[in-house]
Amino acid sequence: MPSELTQADLTRAFTDVGLQPGDSVIVHSAFRTLGAVQDGPQTAIAALLEAIGPRGNLMLPTFNYTLPPGEPFDPAHTPGLTGVLTETGRAWPGAVRSLCPTHSVAVIGPDAKELTADHLRFRAVGIGSPIDRLAKRGGKVLLIGVGHTSNTTIHLGEEYAGVPKAPWAQGLPTWTVRTPDGQIVEHRHDTSTTCSTGFGAAEYPMRQRGLIRDLRHGACKIQLMRAQDVIDSVVRVISEKPDILLCTWPGCVPCTRTRENLRREKKIP
Repeated sequence: MPSELTQADLTRAFTDVGLQPGDSVIVHSAFRTLGAVQDGPQTAIAALLEAIGPRGNLMLPTFNYTLPPGEPFDPAHTPGLTGVLTETGRAWPGAVRSLCPTHSVAVIGPDAKELTADHLRFRAVGIGSPIDRLAKRGGKVLLIGVGHTSNTTIHLGEEYAGVPKAPWAQGLPTWTVRTPDGQIVEHRHDTSTTCSTGFGAAEYPMRQRGLIRDLRHGACKIQLMRAQDVIDSVVRVISEKPDILLCTWPGCVPCTRTRENLRREKKIP
């Protein structure tokens, strides 16, 4: 039976794939793909923090996607739905969570407040959002056991490319948010996230230019790339084929309607 992975094992793996002291990195993960880890997800978070050092910033997608009717989003207590690793990081001492009710992020590091501030002023993964701020400071994207359908920075590339997105069938709901000082404010959802089924197409142009570093740790596939490289590659591939990242399922309302918008703008036949 294989032995459990230790913090030292994981720190070595994250360093080998390219994380460095001082890095700011957003991590998308399927923790179970790592196999047996000593002391569970706490060890993985500790290893990530060790790899980037005290000057680094660890960003985790604590997304909710939606909320029960009438229930406010409370960044201090509302659990995320993106896995045990992100939930562990959300509750980590010193972690700061942004206020977006659907696509919040939690950050552990010296620039946590700066990276998460005023998320409600921007589109969920739009220009000026926490993920955009991370990219602008040279941040990286780390995929642990997941593919590019989980790479939220691709949505940001769509924003920079000006994709004329459309909402889901139910339109754009308004959520309530409990701010850290106890106030309840309203926030309307936007179209910056929508469907990611076709995001595998974003990987090819990055691999074509050698922009992804790979590591296999047991059965777990790990990928590391610069967030700005993701954005630039997405903008480039959309300029060549504007609907490349849209899925082809007729029942997908946002992708179907976005294609209609692209036709209306005469960007696709």
